Amino acid sequence: MNNKTLCLKICFSGLIICLIGFACSSTSETEHYDILIKNTNIVDGTGKAAFKGGIAIKGEKIAAVGKVKGNADTEIDGSGLVTCPGFIDPHSHADMTIMRYPLAGNLVMQGITTVLTGNCGQSPAPTRTRTLGQWLSQLEEKGIAINFAPLVGHATVRVAVMGNDFKREATAEEIENMKTYVDEAMRSGAFGLSSFADPAPGEYASLEEFIALAKVVQKYGGLYVPHTRHIQSQMPSDDLEEYGYGIFHGPIEDVWVGTYKGYLEAIEISRKADIPLHIAHFSNAYKIPQPHPEFLDEATAKATLEEVIDKAKEEGIDITLDTIPCSSSISGPIPMIQDFLSGKNVALNWVRKIKKEEFIEKLKTKEFRGKLRKVYDSSRLKLGMIHTKEDPYWMNCFKIEKCKNKEYVGKTIGEIARMRDVDGLETIFDLLIEDPDTIWIQFLDKRLMPEGIPVILKHPLAMPCTDMRIFPAKIASDDSSPYASYGALPSPIAYGLYPHYISTYVREKGSLSLEEAVKKATYFPAQRLGLKDRGILSPETYADIVVFNLETIEMSGDFLNPAQPPEGIEFVIITGKIVYKEKAHTGEKPGKVLRNRS
Repeated sequence: MNNKTLCLKICFSGLIICLIGFACSSTSETEHYDILIKNTNIVDGTGKAAFKGGIAIKGEKIAAVGKVKGNADTEIDGSGLVTCPGFIDPHSHADMTIMRYPLAGNLVMQGITTVLTGNCGQSPAPTRTRTLGQWLSQLEEKGIAINFAPLVGHATVRVAVMGNDFKREATAEEIENMKTYVDEAMRSGAFGLSSFADPAPGEYASLEEFIALAKVVQKYGGLYVPHTRHIQSQMPSDDLEEYGYGIFHGPIEDVWVGTYKGYLEAIEISRKADIPLHIAHFSNAYKIPQPHPEFLDEATAKATLEEVIDKAKEEGIDITLDTIPCSSSISGPIPMIQDFLSGKNVALNWVRKIKKEEFIEKLKTKEFRGKLRKVYDSSRLKLGMIHTKEDPYWMNCFKIEKCKNKEYVGKTIGEIARMRDVDGLETIFDLLIEDPDTIWIQFLDKRLMPEGIPVILKHPLAMPCTDMRIFPAKIASDDSSPYASYGALPSPIAYGLYPHYISTYVREKGSLSLEEAVKKATYFPAQRLGLKDRGILSPETYADIVVFNLETIEMSGDFLNPAQPPEGIEFVIITGKIVYKEKAHTGEKPGKVLRNRS
């Protein structure tokens, strides 16, 4: 080979090497992703200040955050928008209906990507015929849109062991059997034990029963998540067989101090079982029924936190809480007559046999009204979430949403009573005679007064929740369909709680900074559950993401038309798949059943 040929070969080889090097260099600088969110305001969930940049997604996880180079199959222009982790709802009842509605439309549309379920002592399993593990496997086979984290419900376990004979304390043998059920649930991936003693089967459980089961959960690193005693407005009974909504069996003073004592009981269980405590839908423990200045609501919320949460924390209790950031709580509109015919009032069981038309006719007689008034006067009537004798100003908490007499729409029962110069109960009777289809709403829950909610939310151990189940993305607004299906329309927070949370407490009131509000709804609940790869925008974490407009985000639904997509939610991404865009579900079901592996 002559020198000229050798030089040509060397030059050609060098050229090839250069071309290969150039190609490799270009590839590294033009990475290809599945989804790329560009030029957005990133709130990463940790609480640190927002910053501008991009977020790249490849497969199920986030590939890059910040200064991202490359292109993608789907590129989202995030200019002027906020991108944050998907909202994690720590108090959900999604398990009640997720088998029927696996797309979870009402949750996805508001940016919820993960739910903690099995709350209030109620989980779909374990039962005598099915373990929690079996139920979770069935859910996985079905496919779901959201991420699903389970709790095991104490009431479910108690009924599995005791059947309908639960109106008593459990025997030592029965408690041992309950422990077996709880142990299976924890091995199957439950994140903790929930309880409900208000009333339900859990009301009859002893402190020792709760502690024994909590100790099983503690071995697996789980949480104790109680719906504490006396959260609802209740009245006492000496008859253990008298069981129903609003009835409890205990000292009469617990009508007023029971909420406070219920919190202390939960702390005692946490202390004796050495288990982390997360109090469900926390609210004010101090009751002020009469009209009062707003600063008292702020003061009593602060006092509840100091006396319950702060003192427990100082003692060394590992404690957190969630709260419903809405003054109407979970209330939805219902036909006013339903409060008398639904059977939730034990003292009105005799009324349940009467049909609607007959009830209205009987209301026209003094004798029948007198019978109903005796129930009212004996402190046995509950309307909405309020016992009328516990709160003599109950009529100011109910508002007419729909009525033939348009003059009454939007007014409280108290306002109408004063207009008609009769008391609140007579006002209800008269309205039902005039229009049996009158619809009302308990628009004010005095446990969650507007001035007290920001105080609770601001607490460093607090996070927001919905306390909602899954509803259809669309519900007919006619009179027959929703009431036939549910007995009442759901609250609008079922479709827009998190947009309401951001718009109200960040944009309007300024109670929380954007970064603080996002952390409480994402990173904080994720860390509490031990989900280290969710609730944060960081490489190698799961791509659960919400893109929204801070200027327009808000709950769109109202009490009569709750099933409305919120404003401002532009994209919802779950496990790397776009599940919601242009105010519509994409039909994707990338959600995962999450299991506690602590």
